[in-house]
Amino acid sequence: MTDTTASDQHVPDDLRILTVEYLSAIRARLSDIEAPVAREQAARLFTDQLLPAVAKTVKDIRTAAVGELRQGRTLREVSQLIGLSVPRVDQLLKGK
Repeated sequence: MTDTTASDQHVPDDLRILTVEYLSAIRARLSDIEAPVAREQAARLFTDQLLPAVAKTVKDIRTAAVGELRQGRTLREVSQLIGLSVPRVDQLLKGK
């Protein structure tokens, strides 16, 4: 559960590639909107509603993963596993 598998090793690179592709598609789509008002409204929708929703979902996944690691471990042990301070691990567990 705590060790990463060979396929997990590629996840950070895959996420970077997907994010760059996704943001490129968003930029292209926003740039295609001719009317400045519509372009601004679409950009605002993305930054004010869509990005925060994605961030919350990812944060929830992170909190759950740290919660799994906490099972049977001290905060210090979890902090050492993931390379964060004990207070930060505690914050993550509290959903902050």
